[in-house]
Amino acid sequence: MKILYVHHADRDKNKNIMQQEQDITKNGIKEASLLAEKLKQIKVTAIYTSPYLRCKHTAEILNQYIKVPIYEEERFNEMKKEESWKELQERNMQAIDDLVNKYKEDDDFVICVTSGVNLSAFIYYFTKIKPSNENPWIQAVACSPVLFSTNNKIF
Repeated sequence: MKILYVHHADRDKNKNIMQQEQDITKNGIKEASLLAEKLKQIKVTAIYTSPYLRCKHTAEILNQYIKVPIYEEERFNEMKKEESWKELQERNMQAIDDLVNKYKEDDDFVICVTSGVNLSAFIYYFTKIKPSNENPWIQAVACSPVLFSTNNKIF
């Protein structure tokens, strides 16, 4: 099984709009379309996305080329106000673990569209680093894909 972490496309950082409702920019639409063009060559099983608008919109653009089911996964949202860094990692890692347990075939290929802050949890999950408030905060660039595999095979 392979999971492709995808950071949402470039977003509108308008402070007058709630973070969950910030959409992607025109440049973000171009970024997502370019990535989708590359991904259409891969047999994708499903797309999971954070319910945040910028993530959902990025997933929808990817899916214009891929045409698979899209599922919203709240555990891929950004950090909640009352949440610690460790709790965010644990929440994300549980969602990843559920996907790994659901998609067990070597050729299963799942895309997860989420926020940059969540890349850390994907890295920690696949390198078996335990969640901690001391773990470094790893960010991702807009619309950047990072591939993870449960069987250590790329393709």
